[in-house]
Parts: sequence; structure tokens; C-alpha cells
Amino acid sequence: MASNAEAIYLALPAWLQNLLVTGMGYRLFRKRYTGLYHHLLQQARDAREWTPAQRETWQNQQLHRMVRHCRNAIPYYQRLFAEHGLHENDITALSDLHKIPALDKQTVRENAEELRHAGEKPWIVQHTSGSTGTPLALGVNEHTYKLAMALVVDHEESHGVPFGARRATFAGRMVQPPDNMSPPFARYNRAENQRLYSAYHLNDQTFDWYRRDLDRFQPRELIGYPSAISELASCYLRSATEPKFQPKAIVTNSETLLDWQREKMESVFNCPVFDYYGTAEYLVFAGQDQSGLYRTNPLLGIAEVCTSEQHADSGPILATTLTNTCMPLLRYRIGDTATLESPRAPGSGPVSILKAINGREDDYIQTPDGRRLGRMDHIFKGVRGIREAQIIQTAPDRCTVKLVPEGLLEPSDSDTIRANFRKRVADAMVLTIEPVESIPRGRNGKFKNVIGMDGIDHGY
Repeated sequence: MASNAEAIYLALPAWLQNLLVTGMGYRLFRKRYTGLYHHLLQQARDAREWTPAQRETWQNQQLHRMVRHCRNAIPYYQRLFAEHGLHENDITALSDLHKIPALDKQTVRENAEELRHAGEKPWIVQHTSGSTGTPLALGVNEHTYKLAMALVVDHEESHGVPFGARRATFAGRMVQPPDNMSPPFARYNRAENQRLYSAYHLNDQTFDWYRRDLDRFQPRELIGYPSAISELASCYLRSATEPKFQPKAIVTNSETLLDWQREKMESVFNCPVFDYYGTAEYLVFAGQDQSGLYRTNPLLGIAEVCTSEQHADSGPILATTLTNTCMPLLRYRIGDTATLESPRAPGSGPVSILKAINGREDDYIQTPDGRRLGRMDHIFKGVRGIREAQIIQTAPDRCTVKLVPEGLLEPSDSDTIRANFRKRVADAMVLTIEPVESIPRGRNGKFKNVIGMDGIDHGY
């Protein structure tokens, strides 16, 4: 059905597409930003001022309520708790969370019906595929959905972008067929004062249209994939032009934000970048503060980072809902990894601050001696003129860097990349640097910075 609707939309003239985008925008506006939303937005604002004790008290109470709901109304957890001899009174605080066995995606797929609350109709059904491509349908209640919307608005407002301000979005939306290289390359959603720009059509030949359109629109915010907004910044640099608009902030999401992308965007647009991390399952929301740390919001869910003796400061994320009674997921292994502000012993419990979001669990390079290395973007430190870069592990002892340079790749740049690479892996691996004209996107237009051995066959 969705593909048929998309085919009809793509066949229409641009003026009619704008009307449809605005019509859908008003429909989503009513679903997202009305009724309960206003209370939840105020709650999100208030929660910013909570002390650690207030935060913990709230989460303890909500966790106990959710566990009681699961034991009373969710067949999967009724069976699981019975098998492990658990009662809701055994889980009354965050320190008890570890008693619940972790939940993985395959288990959710196999037990989807048993994880649903039969007496509650979903406000939305969220379809996710993840790295394996196997679909997963999650029922989400109104409270959870509108809270997630409120948390994004609160994140933007906290960084100086009021709700309704002119917003330019660069993400994975297909505003027109990819082979149609005739402008316009954006559509307008009047409901949210939002211009949706195509990341698929942006290149040096089309950039002049983007530049002039952005100057006319005068956005107060750029929001979207860091790879897309970074490429926009690269276009300004290559054309030796400057934007004639001044955004208050750039808000990135959905991809791992790299240091060199941040530096480029902040330099070109003369404003700060504030990333946020949210999950398709509506379990965790964490927004960057002024210092660059990710603060997990206490209202939506609980986050744990599974550290180990070998990796005391990073690991996979487990997430627990505090709101979604429709299809609750407790200690769910999302598939993403994060780095903590400081090392913690394994099993130390929930966290409220993350230093970095590292991407998917398969976004790691694994050395022959068993080390798993994430956030490999440091190997480009000291190299200027990078347009895009992707690190691929092609064998246990070999990696390839696909690099799209702004101009010619200098031998000294290659030497710097190799030297930085050796600082992490010593002589355990061979690095090949491959200059390319472009790097393909994955699903939904997202850009994957690292492809480990486990990720090669996942559609990238």
C-alpha cells in the first residue's frame, strides 16, 4: 500500500506534491501535537530541573508500575516471570532491573502477539527492520508517541529553536524520483513551517538551486542526517560561497555524528550542532547538552550500557520502556552501542549520561587478537578536505577506507590516516585507502561510517 501511494505521489506535479505534503503534515500535526502532548511537553521541561534523587524516585515508581502491568496483562511476561520466580514486588527499584532477563529482537519477533496488551489499541504501529531487514511491528500507545514528539521539541527549544520556527530538513525523504534532476528539490510542509530537502539530489551541479532556495527560506534550524548536512556544508566550501541565512542550531539524528562532520558544519553555518539519539521502538531519548554529553531523558525509558572487563567504558545498550503499556519491552537489546562518561563495572545498572553513541553493534572493527574497536573516525584527525569516508573490514586482518576527498587526495593525507590507524591496531591489520567518487547509502538514505565483518551482508 505504501509503495503504491509513493508511486502515485512521485507521478504528480510538484505543486500538487506540496499540497499533499502539507495535508499529511496537518494530519501528523494533529496526531503528534494536540491533547495530551501539551502536558507531556511541560513535564519534559520540568524534568530538566530534576535532581538525581527526584529522577531516581520517578523511575523507581514507573518501573514498578510497568512491571506490575506486564505481570497482570502481558502473556509473555506472565510466563517469563513464572519461569524465573519473579513477582512485581521483587522489582521496585532500578537496582532490581537486572533480575529481568534481557530481550532480543528475535525473541520479540517470535513472541510478538504474546507481548501485546490485548485490551489496548495502539495509537500507532511502528514498523522497524533494523540491520537484518526482518520486519518488526511494534504497537505504541498515545502517551509514548506524544512524549517522544515532546522530547524532540524540548531538545530543540533548549538549544534556542522555538516550536514552529522555519526548519530545513535533510533526511531520507524521497521528494521526487532519484533520476529526475530538475528542480525543485524540496517540498514545503506548511503545517510545521518545514522545508523537506532531498539528500538524494544534492551535488555540485544542483547545489546552486539548494543555496538560493535556502537563502529565500531563511531557516532557523537545519535538522536531519549528519551525513546529508555535512555534504551540504561541503558544497558551500567547494563553491567558495557562504550561506546568507543564520540558523540558531543544527540538530542531527539517525546516524552516528562524527567529529569531523561536526567541525565542518559548525564552521560553515556558524552555529552549534546538537545531536540526539532516539530509538525506533520509542524506548530511549538522549539529547546532547552544551558540553556534548548525551543526557538520557528519565520520562520515556531506562538505559543500561552492558560493559565488560575488557570494555569498561562502552558496550551494547539495553532499554526499558516506562510508558508503552501497549507492547512493553523490558531490557530490550536495541542493537546500538554507546560509550560512557567514565568506566563502570559490568552490571552497574542504568545510566543517565552517555559520552558518545557509537552506532550499531556490527559497526565495529575486530582485530585478529579479539579487540573490538568502535568510533574509528579518529583516524581522519589532521586530514582536511574529507567529503565522505567509510571504513570496511574485508577480512580478519584487513580494512579498506573508501574516501571521497574534496579535491585530490595528497600523499601526506594517506600517510596521516595510516599512522592514525596504526595507533589503534598496531601492525595487526593492513589498511587499504581507496579514493572513490561516491559511497552508497543504506536503507532510508542513511550513511554507515563503519562496516564490520558482521555488517557486510546487511544491505550496505
